[in-house]
Amino acid sequence: MTYRRWLRPLEWAAALAVIFFLGRHVARNWSQIAAYPWSISWPRLVLASVCIAFAYTIFVLMWRRILRLLGGRLSIVDAHRIWYISNLGRYVPGKVWQLAGSAYMARAKDVSPILAVSASLASQLFVLAGGLLVAALTLGGVAERIPRDIRLLGLLAALGLFAVLFTPLFGATYRAALRALGRSDYYTYIRWGERALLLAAYALAWLGFGAGFYLFLSATAESPAASFWPVVGISAAGYVAGFLVLLVPGGIGVREGVYALLLSLYLPGSVAAAVAVLSRVWLTAVELAVAGFLLLRYGLEDLRPAVGLEAASEHERDSGGILD
Repeated sequence: MTYRRWLRPLEWAAALAVIFFLGRHVARNWSQIAAYPWSISWPRLVLASVCIAFAYTIFVLMWRRILRLLGGRLSIVDAHRIWYISNLGRYVPGKVWQLAGSAYMARAKDVSPILAVSASLASQLFVLAGGLLVAALTLGGVAERIPRDIRLLGLLAALGLFAVLFTPLFGATYRAALRALGRSDYYTYIRWGERALLLAAYALAWLGFGAGFYLFLSATAESPAASFWPVVGISAAGYVAGFLVLLVPGGIGVREGVYALLLSLYLPGSVAAAVAVLSRVWLTAVELAVAGFLLLRYGLEDLRPAVGLEAASEHERDSGGILD
């Protein structure tokens, strides 16, 4: 379609622009960054990585739980492999690649692409809601440093997400999406209590993620006293902000900009920017390490649909399937 031809270059341009401006800021203040007394505590860095892996594991298990509630079944190993591999697709411009990857691989395990994508979309709602909840509860005085318009946008996003998750809007939205795909028969009601449990689990995951980010900060730069909870909130706020900016793949630059802005309350501005950039490298390395281990241990061949399944998916697409 015409809009897609224009959207892809725009996404690349947005990603390159934010990377350029952040990189220029680091380059202009390189002397201050180089003069900073950097040190690496490898035990803390390892522990930080374990905390991040723990948070990601909760994300995987909750995605699998949502999929099971909708009628799909995956083993824990298969869920981890599909989640980690498809998650790397968020760095490709176009938000559909992450969803398409999970649908493609889940199909090889006899899970309908419709269920896989539905579970992914629902889990993203809970991921964002959990992140906003943790940020709201932990940022405290740091929130005053965030521009008023952004705070208002965050508040509106939080209210909108909670309205969708804990009112009849949840079921109505899901039904509408399935009707648009011609698959109303896939509808499954998820009880409010189950949704509350999912939100609590995702909030726990964000707390683990924040603890890992705090340990990373203390392992590379410094972590001033009484900064644990604000740093937990900063980690969630930056990640959610990067996710909500749809034009930038993987939230590159947006997440780091939020981190740099808020971490400058505790570190020199240029050092905060450098830490923000390093955090992207570190988080990506953790993700790649876990994905690499899963691929080496379990392989990828069984996540490629067989010829028969490919033919079936073509029939599904022809009749209005999820991968249209």
